[in-house]
Amino acid sequence: MSNNVALITGASRGIGHQLARHFYARGYHLILLARDAQTLNRFASTLDPARVQVLAVDVCDHAAVAAQVQQVLHTHGQLNVLINAAGIFRAGSTQTSLDDFSALLTTNVTAIHHLCQLCTPWLQKSEDARIFNLASVSGVQPYGSVASYAASKHALVGYSRSIARELGALGIKVTTLCPDVVDTDMAVGSGLSAEEMLSTEDICRAVDFVMSLSPAAVIEQLTIGRQQRPRKPS
Repeated sequence: MSNNVALITGASRGIGHQLARHFYARGYHLILLARDAQTLNRFASTLDPARVQVLAVDVCDHAAVAAQVQQVLHTHGQLNVLINAAGIFRAGSTQTSLDDFSALLTTNVTAIHHLCQLCTPWLQKSEDARIFNLASVSGVQPYGSVASYAASKHALVGYSRSIARELGALGIKVTTLCPDVVDTDMAVGSGLSAEEMLSTEDICRAVDFVMSLSPAAVIEQLTIGRQQRPRKPS
């Protein structure tokens, strides 16, 4: 058992949920943040309550996030890993409504900036501090049908790679993960079978890989592609 602490957003489902299980299995104390209180509490009830604290709050409610995160970090006195896994998806490009476009930027970029801002002083207390920001392959490649979502993820990639240079000087390593389609409820409607998508365990393995490297090594961005289906002969 370690005294390391990981704060994970979007922990009630999908990639965030799997990463929470992953770090719990490795002995971390967890601070789990998600807006779905019922699902989050149900998950936390399966874990040792001495090692888990739940923050049922929307990442876009900046005042509530600031108050609750600061309080729980004061209790722990440190933070070793911050994982920003909370995010939303909206299909659409030039016809995306302004409300949807704004929601994408607020959730996928602004809220992550806020968490990084709040957590940096606490991460500085750790000798091996990490930030993992969950972006997407659409943040590094163009996709015409999801331009609005891609805009938010491009912004997140640019933001994350830039703060990696700033925070690296403070001893905090920042890695942006850019996976292709992952088998979560966000992928419903993709038209892909489970075998054609990445698994949430793939993201955990990617995090393990990044954290297994020598202290001198830094991976600012890791793109995790998806094996394309072979074409059937005509």
